[in-house]
Amino acid sequence: MALDEAVALELAQCLGEDLAGDAADEPDEFAVPAASVVPRPAGLDATAALWVAYSTAYGALVEKAATRPGDHVLITAASSAVGLAAIQVARQLGAVPLAVTRSGAKKDALLAAGAEAVIATDRDDVSEAAHRHTGGAGADIILDTVMGPGLADLSKAAKPGGTLVTAGWLDPRPASFPMNWPLTIIGYASFEHSLDPTVVRRIAAFLEAGLRTGALRPTVDRVFGLDDIVAAHAYLEEGRQVGKIVVTV
Repeated sequence: MALDEAVALELAQCLGEDLAGDAADEPDEFAVPAASVVPRPAGLDATAALWVAYSTAYGALVEKAATRPGDHVLITAASSAVGLAAIQVARQLGAVPLAVTRSGAKKDALLAAGAEAVIATDRDDVSEAAHRHTGGAGADIILDTVMGPGLADLSKAAKPGGTLVTAGWLDPRPASFPMNWPLTIIGYASFEHSLDPTVVRRIAAFLEAGLRTGALRPTVDRVFGLDDIVAAHAYLEEGRQVGKIVVTV
């Protein structure tokens, strides 16, 4: 596996290796465990940025929340790469995805991506809208990648006995603690599954099936070259993207 120095260093750090030193000392090639590598599905563009977003959505919804057909799944930060992946994964499972976004301007894009309904926090109360879209019951599952002080209010969108899975921390402020019992709260970190060879095989099989049937369609908003990394960060901070922002090396 031939890699340039920057990619080699990043991959090695992810694997827990220490390649500190001069660039001349860093290897051009190195081996990684076979269990940590999966083949790219045929026909999938190299910029599709499939694995991280979709394995996170799969791990949270399938491995942790045990999502079933017919479940209403409320998804925050729905226009992000993980959010869009979660919409499609939920659809593939036969569940009903409800997308939450900060801006109503993204409604059409999220509906086109497969959301059953879109809840925009710039005009909607999330809990009220979630109950309205579920016939008064509330969401069976909430997948949240935001956290922060709004977590307790978000949890009110769940039905009694529902499940809240937190899989990110886009809001760095301390999270408020939900108190509307009964509610199952699960904290999810993708590494707990992506480092397990057995689960990796399940993820790969699920994603390959979804790509083959068209249920999964990786969404790339814009592609930047490494020389434009500053512009890529500026674009990300604007928050207008729908899907993944990819930087090619």
